[in-house]
Amino acid sequence: MSFRLFIFYCSLCGAWAAFAGWALGRPANLESGMKEGVRALYLGLLVALALGIGDALWNFLLRQVIPLLLRVLVVVAVGAAGGFAGGYLGQALYGPSQQVVFLVLGWTLTGLLIGAAIGAYDYLSCLLLGRDRRGARRKLLNGVLGGAAGGVLGGLLYVLLGGTWAGLFRAKNADLWSPSAVGFVVLGACIGLLIGLAQVILKEAWVKVESGFRRGRELILSKPETTIGRAEGCDIGLFGDPAVGRLHARIVQQGGRYILADAATPDGTYLNDQRIYQPTPLQSGDAIRLGNCVLRFGERRKR
Repeated sequence: MSFRLFIFYCSLCGAWAAFAGWALGRPANLESGMKEGVRALYLGLLVALALGIGDALWNFLLRQVIPLLLRVLVVVAVGAAGGFAGGYLGQALYGPSQQVVFLVLGWTLTGLLIGAAIGAYDYLSCLLLGRDRRGARRKLLNGVLGGAAGGVLGGLLYVLLGGTWAGLFRAKNADLWSPSAVGFVVLGACIGLLIGLAQVILKEAWVKVESGFRRGRELILSKPETTIGRAEGCDIGLFGDPAVGRLHARIVQQGGRYILADAATPDGTYLNDQRIYQPTPLQSGDAIRLGNCVLRFGERRKR
Protein backbone atom coordinates (compact mmCIF):
# COMPACT_ATOMS: atom_id res chain seq x y z
CA MET A 1 0.00 0.00 0.00
CA SER A 2 1.36 3.44 -0.89
CA PHE A 3 1.34 6.36 1.54
CA ARG A 4 -1.49 8.04 -0.40
CA LEU A 5 -3.68 4.95 -0.15
CA PHE A 6 -2.84 4.61 3.53
CA ILE A 7 -4.04 8.17 4.23
CA PHE A 8 -7.20 7.59 2.15
CA TYR A 9 -8.04 4.34 3.96
CA CYS A 10 -7.40 5.95 7.36
CA SER A 11 -9.98 8.61 6.54
CA LEU A 12 -12.44 6.08 5.09
CA CYS A 13 -12.08 3.68 8.03
CA GLY A 14 -12.50 6.54 10.48
CA ALA A 15 -15.72 7.69 8.78
CA TRP A 16 -17.35 4.25 8.63
CA ALA A 17 -16.28 3.32 12.15
CA ALA A 18 -17.69 6.60 13.49
CA PHE A 19 -21.00 5.92 11.74
CA ALA A 20 -21.13 2.46 13.34
CA GLY A 21 -20.34 4.05 16.71
CA TRP A 22 -23.16 6.54 16.23
CA ALA A 23 -25.59 3.70 15.43
CA LEU A 24 -24.54 1.67 18.49
CA GLY A 25 -24.66 4.65 20.86
CA ARG A 26 -27.97 6.03 19.68
CA PRO A 27 -30.21 3.84 21.91
CA ALA A 28 -28.32 4.84 25.09
CA ASN A 29 -30.86 5.99 27.69
CA LEU A 30 -28.85 7.57 30.50
CA GLU A 31 -28.45 10.93 32.17
CA SER A 32 -27.00 13.64 29.96
CA GLY A 33 -23.27 13.50 30.81
CA MET A 34 -23.11 9.72 31.04
CA LYS A 35 -25.18 9.33 27.86
CA GLU A 36 -22.79 11.43 25.80
CA GLY A 37 -19.84 9.64 27.36
CA VAL A 38 -21.22 6.24 26.32
CA ARG A 39 -21.99 7.43 22.80
CA ALA A 40 -18.50 8.85 22.43
CA LEU A 41 -17.09 5.62 23.91
CA TYR A 42 -18.51 3.64 20.99
CA LEU A 43 -17.04 6.16 18.55
CA GLY A 44 -13.59 6.06 20.16
CA LEU A 45 -13.60 2.27 20.41
CA LEU A 46 -14.60 1.60 16.81
CA VAL A 47 -12.52 4.35 15.19
CA ALA A 48 -9.41 3.24 17.11
CA LEU A 49 -10.13 -0.41 16.25
CA ALA A 50 -10.56 0.35 12.53
CA LEU A 51 -7.37 2.42 12.37
CA GLY A 52 -5.45 -0.16 14.42
CA ILE A 53 -6.47 -2.99 12.09
CA GLY A 54 -5.56 -0.81 9.10
CA ASP A 55 -2.13 -0.23 10.62
CA ALA A 56 -1.76 -4.00 11.18
CA LEU A 57 -2.76 -4.75 7.58
CA TRP A 58 -0.18 -2.26 6.36
CA ASN A 59 2.51 -4.00 8.40
CA PHE A 60 1.44 -7.61 7.58
CA LEU A 61 0.59 -8.23 11.24
CA LEU A 62 -2.46 -10.33 10.37
CA ARG A 63 -0.04 -13.24 9.92
CA GLN A 64 1.18 -12.77 13.49
CA VAL A 65 -1.87 -13.80 15.48
CA ILE A 66 -0.73 -13.19 19.06
CA PRO A 67 0.77 -9.69 18.42
CA LEU A 68 -2.39 -8.82 16.47
CA LEU A 69 -4.69 -9.84 19.35
CA LEU A 70 -2.58 -7.95 21.88
CA ARG A 71 -2.55 -4.90 19.62
CA VAL A 72 -6.33 -5.02 19.26
CA LEU A 73 -6.79 -5.24 23.05
CA VAL A 74 -4.57 -2.21 23.65
CA VAL A 75 -6.15 -0.20 20.82
CA VAL A 76 -9.70 -0.96 22.00
CA ALA A 77 -8.92 -0.12 25.64
CA VAL A 78 -7.22 3.21 24.90
CA GLY A 79 -9.73 4.21 22.19
CA ALA A 80 -12.77 3.42 24.36
CA ALA A 81 -11.26 5.29 27.33
CA GLY A 82 -10.51 8.27 25.10
CA GLY A 83 -14.02 8.34 23.67
CA PHE A 84 -15.70 8.16 27.08
CA ALA A 85 -13.36 10.72 28.66
CA GLY A 86 -13.82 13.19 25.81
CA GLY A 87 -17.59 12.74 25.63
CA TYR A 88 -18.20 12.95 29.36
CA LEU A 89 -15.80 15.84 29.95
CA GLY A 90 -17.06 17.84 26.98
CA GLN A 91 -20.71 17.55 28.05
CA ALA A 92 -19.92 18.17 31.73
CA LEU A 93 -18.15 21.44 30.91
CA TYR A 94 -20.61 22.46 28.21
CA GLY A 95 -23.73 21.95 30.36
CA PRO A 96 -23.29 24.81 32.89
CA SER A 97 -21.56 27.28 30.53
CA GLN A 98 -23.12 26.51 27.14
CA GLN A 99 -19.73 27.33 25.58
CA VAL A 100 -19.14 25.23 22.48
CA VAL A 101 -15.37 25.48 22.99
CA PHE A 102 -15.77 22.78 25.65
CA LEU A 103 -17.41 20.46 23.15
CA VAL A 104 -14.45 20.90 20.80
CA LEU A 105 -12.12 20.32 23.76
CA GLY A 106 -13.87 17.02 24.48
CA TRP A 107 -13.50 15.82 20.89
CA THR A 108 -9.86 16.95 20.89
CA LEU A 109 -9.19 14.71 23.90
CA THR A 110 -10.96 11.84 22.14
CA GLY A 111 -8.92 12.30 18.96
CA LEU A 112 -5.69 12.60 20.94
CA LEU A 113 -6.24 9.28 22.74
CA ILE A 114 -7.37 7.53 19.54
CA GLY A 115 -4.10 8.66 17.97
CA ALA A 116 -2.19 7.41 21.02
CA ALA A 117 -3.95 4.04 20.74
CA ILE A 118 -2.39 3.40 17.32
CA GLY A 119 1.17 3.52 18.64
CA ALA A 120 0.57 2.42 22.25
CA TYR A 121 1.18 -1.30 21.64
CA ASP A 122 4.49 -0.71 19.81
CA TYR A 123 5.75 1.58 22.56
CA LEU A 124 4.67 -0.72 25.41
CA SER A 125 6.20 -3.79 23.76
CA CYS A 126 9.54 -1.99 23.28
CA LEU A 127 9.41 -0.77 26.88
CA LEU A 128 8.69 -4.24 28.32
CA LEU A 129 11.25 -6.01 26.11
CA GLY A 130 13.97 -3.41 26.67
CA ARG A 131 14.26 -2.53 22.98
CA ASP A 132 15.13 0.78 21.33
CA ARG A 133 12.00 2.94 21.74
CA ARG A 134 13.02 5.69 19.31
CA GLY A 135 10.82 4.60 16.38
CA ALA A 136 7.89 3.55 18.58
CA ARG A 137 8.04 6.85 20.46
CA ARG A 138 7.93 8.78 17.20
CA LYS A 139 4.95 6.73 15.99
CA LEU A 140 3.13 7.37 19.29
CA LEU A 141 3.87 11.10 19.20
CA ASN A 142 2.82 11.42 15.55
CA GLY A 143 -0.45 9.64 16.33
CA VAL A 144 -1.12 11.95 19.28
CA LEU A 145 -0.45 15.09 17.21
CA GLY A 146 -2.57 13.89 14.29
CA GLY A 147 -5.41 12.69 16.52
CA ALA A 148 -5.53 15.96 18.46
CA ALA A 149 -5.54 18.01 15.23
CA GLY A 150 -8.27 15.75 13.80
CA GLY A 151 -10.29 16.14 16.99
CA VAL A 152 -10.08 19.94 16.78
CA LEU A 153 -11.04 20.05 13.10
CA GLY A 154 -13.73 17.39 13.42
CA GLY A 155 -15.09 18.96 16.60
CA LEU A 156 -15.42 22.36 14.94
CA LEU A 157 -17.18 20.85 11.92
CA TYR A 158 -19.40 18.79 14.22
CA VAL A 159 -20.50 21.91 16.09
CA LEU A 160 -21.08 23.84 12.85
CA LEU A 161 -23.11 21.00 11.36
CA GLY A 162 -25.13 20.72 14.57
CA GLY A 163 -25.90 24.45 14.55
CA THR A 164 -26.78 24.42 10.84
CA TRP A 165 -29.03 21.39 11.30
CA ALA A 166 -30.82 23.02 14.25
CA GLY A 167 -31.28 26.23 12.27
CA LEU A 168 -32.67 24.49 9.21
CA PHE A 169 -35.22 22.51 11.21
CA ARG A 170 -35.74 25.23 13.82
CA ALA A 171 -35.26 22.88 16.75
CA LYS A 172 -36.57 24.28 20.02
CA ASN A 173 -33.66 22.90 22.03
CA ALA A 174 -30.58 22.86 19.81
CA ASP A 175 -28.19 20.63 21.75
CA LEU A 176 -25.05 20.80 19.66
CA TRP A 177 -23.63 17.66 21.32
CA SER A 178 -26.63 15.52 20.39
CA PRO A 179 -25.49 12.80 18.01
CA SER A 180 -26.07 13.11 14.29
CA ALA A 181 -24.87 10.61 11.74
CA VAL A 182 -23.28 13.27 9.52
CA GLY A 183 -21.50 14.89 12.46
CA PHE A 184 -20.05 11.60 13.67
CA VAL A 185 -18.95 10.59 10.17
CA VAL A 186 -17.19 13.94 9.62
CA LEU A 187 -15.54 13.69 13.02
CA GLY A 188 -14.31 10.13 12.43
CA ALA A 189 -13.07 11.01 8.94
CA CYS A 190 -11.12 14.02 10.24
CA ILE A 191 -9.49 12.02 13.04
CA GLY A 192 -8.53 9.20 10.66
CA LEU A 193 -7.30 11.62 7.98
CA LEU A 194 -5.09 13.67 10.31
CA ILE A 195 -3.64 10.60 12.04
CA GLY A 196 -2.72 9.14 8.65
CA LEU A 197 -1.27 12.45 7.46
CA ALA A 198 0.78 12.90 10.62
CA GLN A 199 2.24 9.38 10.37
CA VAL A 200 3.28 9.96 6.75
CA ILE A 201 4.40 13.60 6.85
CA LEU A 202 6.34 13.26 10.12
CA LYS A 203 7.90 9.88 9.33
CA GLU A 204 11.62 9.43 10.02
CA ALA A 205 12.61 6.48 7.82
CA TRP A 206 10.83 4.28 5.28
CA VAL A 207 11.31 1.80 2.46
CA LYS A 208 9.57 1.49 -0.90
CA VAL A 209 9.34 -1.67 -2.99
CA GLU A 210 10.60 -0.64 -6.45
CA SER A 211 10.52 -4.11 -8.01
CA GLY A 212 9.23 -7.48 -6.89
CA PHE A 213 6.18 -8.54 -4.87
CA ARG A 214 3.68 -5.71 -4.35
CA ARG A 215 5.67 -3.13 -6.27
CA GLY A 216 4.95 0.40 -5.06
CA ARG A 217 4.29 -0.62 -1.45
CA GLU A 218 5.72 1.81 1.11
CA LEU A 219 6.40 1.03 4.76
CA ILE A 220 7.40 3.32 7.63
CA LEU A 221 10.25 1.90 9.72
CA SER A 222 8.96 2.32 13.27
CA LYS A 223 10.15 -0.98 14.79
CA PRO A 224 13.55 -1.59 16.40
CA GLU A 225 14.02 -4.39 13.84
CA THR A 226 12.28 -4.81 10.48
CA THR A 227 12.57 -8.25 8.90
CA ILE A 228 12.59 -8.92 5.14
CA GLY A 229 12.02 -12.29 3.45
CA ARG A 230 9.57 -14.90 2.13
CA ALA A 231 8.34 -16.08 5.57
CA GLU A 232 4.82 -15.02 6.47
CA GLY A 233 6.04 -13.53 9.73
CA CYS A 234 8.37 -11.06 7.99
CA ASP A 235 7.47 -7.38 8.17
CA ILE A 236 8.27 -6.94 4.46
CA GLY A 237 7.14 -10.07 2.66
CA LEU A 238 8.76 -10.68 -0.74
CA PHE A 239 6.82 -13.73 -1.90
CA GLY A 240 7.25 -15.62 -5.17
CA ASP A 241 10.99 -15.07 -5.57
CA PRO A 242 12.98 -18.29 -4.90
CA ALA A 243 16.20 -16.28 -4.59
CA VAL A 244 14.79 -14.54 -1.49
CA GLY A 245 15.30 -16.50 1.73
CA ARG A 246 12.59 -17.08 4.32
CA LEU A 247 14.42 -14.61 6.52
CA HIS A 248 16.73 -12.79 4.15
CA ALA A 249 17.75 -9.53 5.83
CA ARG A 250 17.04 -7.15 8.69
CA ILE A 251 16.95 -3.38 9.04
CA VAL A 252 17.90 -2.55 12.62
CA GLN A 253 17.78 0.76 14.48
CA GLN A 254 20.96 1.49 16.38
CA GLY A 255 20.85 4.85 18.07
CA GLY A 256 20.06 7.37 15.36
CA ARG A 257 21.13 5.10 12.46
CA TYR A 258 19.54 2.32 10.43
CA ILE A 259 21.68 -0.75 9.78
CA LEU A 260 21.16 -3.34 7.02
CA ALA A 261 22.22 -6.89 7.93
CA ASP A 262 22.12 -10.02 5.78
CA ALA A 263 20.76 -13.17 7.49
CA ALA A 264 23.57 -15.43 6.19
CA THR A 265 21.74 -16.20 2.93
CA PRO A 266 23.44 -18.06 0.07
CA ASP A 267 22.38 -15.50 -2.56
CA GLY A 268 23.33 -12.56 -0.38
CA THR A 269 22.00 -9.04 0.14
CA TYR A 270 23.21 -6.17 -2.03
CA LEU A 271 23.43 -2.50 -1.13
CA ASN A 272 23.80 -0.24 -4.17
CA ASP A 273 24.85 -3.35 -6.17
CA GLN A 274 27.58 -4.23 -3.69
CA ARG A 275 27.16 -7.43 -1.66
CA ILE A 276 27.37 -6.83 2.08
CA TYR A 277 29.03 -9.31 4.45
CA GLN A 278 28.54 -7.43 7.70
CA PRO A 279 25.97 -4.97 9.12
CA THR A 280 26.18 -1.80 7.05
CA PRO A 281 24.71 1.68 7.77
CA LEU A 282 22.01 2.89 5.38
CA GLN A 283 21.76 6.34 3.82
CA SER A 284 18.74 7.97 2.24
CA GLY A 285 18.36 6.88 -1.39
CA ASP A 286 20.19 3.55 -0.97
CA ALA A 287 18.96 0.62 -3.10
CA ILE A 288 18.63 -2.75 -1.34
CA ARG A 289 18.53 -5.80 -3.63
CA LEU A 290 17.41 -9.24 -2.48
CA GLY A 291 17.06 -11.75 -5.31
CA ASN A 292 15.06 -9.98 -8.03
CA CYS A 293 13.48 -7.53 -5.59
CA VAL A 294 14.69 -3.97 -5.03
CA LEU A 295 13.81 -1.77 -2.05
CA ARG A 296 14.60 1.93 -1.81
CA PHE A 297 15.50 3.27 1.63
CA GLY A 298 14.49 6.80 2.54
CA GLU A 299 15.27 8.87 5.63
CA ARG A 300 14.34 12.36 6.75
CA ARG A 301 17.35 14.63 6.84
CA LYS A 302 18.42 15.21 10.43
CA ARG A 303 19.36 18.68 11.58
